[in-house]
Amino acid sequence: MKLRIVSYVIIALFIFVTLAAWAAEPKGPYLFEQLRKPAYNKSFNALFKGQQDIEPWLKGYIRTRNGVDTPSETRTIGDKNYEFYEVCQPHNCPRNVIYVIIEPGGAHAWAYFTKDDGTSRFFGNPDAQTQDVLKSLVN
Repeated sequence: MKLRIVSYVIIALFIFVTLAAWAAEPKGPYLFEQLRKPAYNKSFNALFKGQQDIEPWLKGYIRTRNGVDTPSETRTIGDKNYEFYEVCQPHNCPRNVIYVIIEPGGAHAWAYFTKDDGTSRFFGNPDAQTQDVLKSLVN
């Protein structure tokens, strides 16, 4: 009888640990991980080429990839799926955030930056529909 109870406890514990680990899985890769891939890195860096007045923490993220990233999600614009990423300034989330949408495979990217003073700006010249989607992603 004791052996049977111990067996049930072990099985229940195994199931619980397995489910907990599965539930803790992130939705997708982080932006800093994807930026290790040449196509992603190229399209992301192109967002900022020639841009003026980029916030210091964002310049730092562009250079070092040091920010508070969230796992990516898939978002739909029109009839196409895109990868959505969110990164905020360390110790100042959610005040200073960049929201990034990248075509699967990294071919093209757009971004929306929000600042703690209420200002915002787009990177990558998104069309009106993409701008609306980026704005809607702001929590």
